[in-house]
Amino acid sequence: MSYFLLIVFLFSLFVPICSYILFPLYLKLSTKKSLISKNTYDSVINWPPVTIVFSVFNEEKVIKRKLESILNSDYPKDKIRIVIGSDHSTDLTNSIIESYQLLCPQITLLKKNTRSGKLKIINELVDLTETDYLIFTDANVFFEQLTIKALVYNLLSKNAQMVCGNIHKFSPQNNGISGQEIFYMNFENQLKYWESLKYGFCMGVEGGCYAIVKPCFVKVPDGFLMDDFFITLDVISKHGKVLFEPEAICYEDVNDAPLIEFKRKIRISLGNFRNLKFYKHLLFPIHKGLGFVFFCHKVLRWITPFAMIVSFISSLWLMVYCPFFVTVSLGYCFFFLLPIITILLEKVNLKLPLVNTIGHFILMNFALLIGYFKFISASHESAWEPPKRNV
Repeated sequence: MSYFLLIVFLFSLFVPICSYILFPLYLKLSTKKSLISKNTYDSVINWPPVTIVFSVFNEEKVIKRKLESILNSDYPKDKIRIVIGSDHSTDLTNSIIESYQLLCPQITLLKKNTRSGKLKIINELVDLTETDYLIFTDANVFFEQLTIKALVYNLLSKNAQMVCGNIHKFSPQNNGISGQEIFYMNFENQLKYWESLKYGFCMGVEGGCYAIVKPCFVKVPDGFLMDDFFITLDVISKHGKVLFEPEAICYEDVNDAPLIEFKRKIRISLGNFRNLKFYKHLLFPIHKGLGFVFFCHKVLRWITPFAMIVSFISSLWLMVYCPFFVTVSLGYCFFFLLPIITILLEKVNLKLPLVNTIGHFILMNFALLIGYFKFISASHESAWEPPKRNV
């Protein structure tokens, strides 16, 4: 019995270690000698028309900077179209966009009189586009001058069907959990880049900035929430190339409040499990290619909270056989209290990097767990509301 419990304990520990340490290490080592071709933008003689698509809801704090970042791009101005859907905004968002329309006729604004949700807005906006190349983004994601060119270049010269932008997270105040979120997103970007180099696809573009060839875009069924991941898996399943482009740099403010980010992660978790149910067939064969990356990068992370619970329970049983596991179990109890400590530290703006990082990790895994239970309870949550902007 003790050996069985020990195997269960070790296997449960292996789940997060594999996803967060071993898999990234494997990608890093296996792409170390990869040949990286430099983008030669001058080789493109005629840049094609491209449409920037995004939805907004009460984004008066950021919409002006967003539009300026697009219009100040070094992409040919006469080749840029902008299609925006306002999901019944009640602040000055619509007025600001309309003031830009007077100067920039390439901007189209679709105003909704009732809340529709981001997913429905995006599906409707795509029907208004006329170009072969689309760039999807968010109102609080600000482009650098080269961003649009870098995205489109991959579609033209690297035969990609979809391109993931390199979103740099920032926090103006650098408060709360912003440091942990920035570290995690930088880690994710690095993983996607390595996957792109090794396999010709990255496991999930980020909805804040990605480009796609219009015929490859699929309208996401209502209720899937994580539309960017749904579309990515659809493209990969059809053997399309999904690349991460380091030079497509843009910037996005990050949440610094643990509870706000916690609620967002619950929603992401719910969407991920819905996508997993729909695309579970892509896990096989699980030992190579798409199945291997999908399992190691995503699925193992999604089951990490369950693995943590199993390892904790098995450590409690193992106390009967080995005193060492008394310490292990007490350590688990301490770790499970860290999210509360993290929230309290955030309230007094006290930074203890190790405590905050572990507490944030536990809290986000708890959000994953809640998202799963929402999923199995057939939650119909689909309404969309952007978090408070820090810019």
